[in-house]
Amino acid sequence: MRITFDNHLPLGALDIVSTGQSGGWGEIIITAESRSVKFTDAVSAPAEPNAWCYIRSGSPQGRAVTLENYLGPVINVTRGRPLKVVWINKLGSMPAEKLGDARSLSVPPIHPLPMDLFNDIDQFKSMNYPVGVVTHLHGGKVLPSSDGWPLSPASFDSNPFQMPAHRTYFYPNDQRAAMLWFHDHGMDNTAVQVHAGLAGLYLVRDESDAEIFHLIGDETQELPLVIQDRCLNADGAGIDYSKGVPLETDSTTGKRKFKRPEFLGDTIFVNGRPWPHVHANPKVYRLRILNGSNARSYALTLADPDGRVAGKIWYGDLLTVIGNDGGLFSRSEPLAANDYLLLAPGERLDVLVDLTQFDPMILSSLNLVNLALAGLDPVDPEHEPIFQTDANSVFAPGTAEALEAIGFTQEPDGPHAKLPLANVLQLRIIATAHTHGAADPGMPAMAQDSAPIPLDGATLNKILLSYANDDSFHWDASKPALARTPASTPIAQNRFVLMMNDTSGKADAEPVNPITGGPWRDTQIWELRPSTAPEGDPAAFVVPFDAKLTNPMQEGAPAIGVPYEVSQAFFFEPEDPNQPHAQRKGDPMWSLSTENVNPAGYPPIYKYAHLYRHNPSVGRTIIRPREGSYERWYVANIGNDQANLADGMPDMHPFHMHLVNFVVTRRFKLEKDASGKSIFALIDRRLDFDKITRHDTVRIQSNELVELLVHFPKGYAGRYPYHCHLVEHEDMGMMLHFEVQPVCAS
Repeated sequence: MRITFDNHLPLGALDIVSTGQSGGWGEIIITAESRSVKFTDAVSAPAEPNAWCYIRSGSPQGRAVTLENYLGPVINVTRGRPLKVVWINKLGSMPAEKLGDARSLSVPPIHPLPMDLFNDIDQFKSMNYPVGVVTHLHGGKVLPSSDGWPLSPASFDSNPFQMPAHRTYFYPNDQRAAMLWFHDHGMDNTAVQVHAGLAGLYLVRDESDAEIFHLIGDETQELPLVIQDRCLNADGAGIDYSKGVPLETDSTTGKRKFKRPEFLGDTIFVNGRPWPHVHANPKVYRLRILNGSNARSYALTLADPDGRVAGKIWYGDLLTVIGNDGGLFSRSEPLAANDYLLLAPGERLDVLVDLTQFDPMILSSLNLVNLALAGLDPVDPEHEPIFQTDANSVFAPGTAEALEAIGFTQEPDGPHAKLPLANVLQLRIIATAHTHGAADPGMPAMAQDSAPIPLDGATLNKILLSYANDDSFHWDASKPALARTPASTPIAQNRFVLMMNDTSGKADAEPVNPITGGPWRDTQIWELRPSTAPEGDPAAFVVPFDAKLTNPMQEGAPAIGVPYEVSQAFFFEPEDPNQPHAQRKGDPMWSLSTENVNPAGYPPIYKYAHLYRHNPSVGRTIIRPREGSYERWYVANIGNDQANLADGMPDMHPFHMHLVNFVVTRRFKLEKDASGKSIFALIDRRLDFDKITRHDTVRIQSNELVELLVHFPKGYAGRYPYHCHLVEHEDMGMMLHFEVQPVCAS
């Protein structure tokens, strides 16, 4: 397939708004609406709605009959200047399936999976149907009431859940300059509702932005890039969610099952357009990159498939990373020619690309490419696996496989990619001023009125160092690493969390998990506590790592066969909330329950099940950090075959914590020792930027364990979720919560 990059990168079609210029509260209103959207330059928007969109009140998008783009606003705020946002649900509802049932939120116009799958797939029976939209500011330091708690949606008008149709959130913006994003977080329905289009950008700005723009030129050299994968309908006028989550029929039971439960699309979109191009001058550009995909990870670099300059193909050395989720790095990180940058769902990168050395008459274009495709068989794309490790998921630049994937060719008509998914975006380098495409009215021209000025790395590092410190972490140049502020603050607690895939097939063979009392799942997340069970007790899960849960003065360390018990494995309470509080025999994820508290003749009230309760007397605890404290979290990504842990290959899981930033201080790899026992060994991957940067989301590759230094900021007590950011996994139960305790609490 030839990739021609015909679509324009639709920068001018985005609703870009700046707020908070005064000392008072800024305020905007954003509605979630079903709208008709254009997906490609060549195909007009259809008459019927084909996406869900965030629409800012008073914006051109609000007045338009059809939209040029499905992405929500790009909101620019000033650090320290608060913003109030009113989120309103205008999506409407579906009729009740049968008399007495509650209505649900309307079905998104994206050809979703059939609702009757619950007849075939057990896990669907316990998942909540959609009752509203919940907007989460991903990366925002906000109070729980404004965080986007999944059980507090903006429901539809006259809903039977006694929920409002709007929510008002307050964003103090009291955090480092960074690119955040907002997206839907509806309970058990995040995947389809984000895929339908509910996502937008939120950039916290401060003086560091002005200094960087002054260094490289001006603010027109910043390009926000939201990378997502989708499946276009045959006519190009809509998207097909179900195509990316393929089903097959079980030959023994006759029931439908997933070939994979996660969405992987066959078309790469950037800012709402498939495989677009953008014109650029020989300057330095700032790329603000978000992986907004449901489940696809990207290994990104720059390439010239035709090798037009002395046969050079790979141009990773044009890239310098200066920031990520938590804002700017303390120092810049230049890449080598054959380097690439990994980006899991939910992660962001702030990258400078230096195009100053090129003569556009010789090298007129470079492609941003994705090499995280080693598991994809073009003949059988429906069985493409989720990213696991660099070794089995990435074509390394310079290899024959990588060249073939991106379409290495000497043909004059351009690249013919064996794997279209290996291409993301084309930078077309021109010498003259340019407005970003005819489809992008109103964008300022980028005049090339002087000789190109290469990136000044020394000045850049001075800028970064001057913004390195905040109330949570400071830069310790002697290590070099980010450290606690102040350094004398002790670690209050060690925690241990397992993110787990069913690598042993127990979900199909064992209806009850003896460790949790609930069912095994394809994906699970557990909080662990030291085991008090006798040796060999089936209620213990043995891990070759001692997290020192009872002694936070010590760091965790690899160890042979340490038993743990599960303190929390469910988001909802696994006991029946009605008397006599019996243990449930079914799946304790629960679905919406009916509480018949209304008088006879009135409709019933439908409510979410009870949240999992803190009950230490029976070993059921919830992580309850103190505001202002530091904790050391160990998060492992392993399979559930205790006897052969190192043999399994679980999915990579991006671990996201609401509210906080954290630093990855150490990373371990699960492997086998000479005697065949599973052990954890310390590893270091240079381009994971461990120790030197803040995260709110960190990818944990297959059979890895990360040590996180987590800071819980003062003034933000309350309840927050943490979860896998493969959003189908989040919907399938890979989500728990922590409860930040105020300092005054006993």
